[in-house]
Amino acid sequence: MNLDEELIAALRREAAPENFAAGVLAKTTLAKTPSSRARDWAFRRPAIFALAAVLILALVLPSAIYEYRRQQRGREARDQLIAALSITRVQLQQVQEKIRRNTRHRI
Repeated sequence: MNLDEELIAALRREAAPENFAAGVLAKTTLAKTPSSRARDWAFRRPAIFALAAVLILALVLPSAIYEYRRQQRGREARDQLIAALSITRVQLQQVQEKIRRNTRHRI
């Protein structure tokens, strides 16, 4: 027997034994714990998950927005400081040049 024939034989359909479905259902009903029943109930209610997602977003989103704005203000302050330092550097260079000119003329 070659590999193809073995696969065909292994994957051949077979009828399920009598009362198979009833036995599976009975086992699943007995095996359920209260917590798994609660989980099953929750999974059957997509509206509950949608509501939970909205509540989580309502709690998380404002803090994320606040943090984003805080960082944005920090970047703006940094840019303003760099601009102010640049202006100050140019003005100091101009003052230094004036001082050099005045000291050269006096000597």
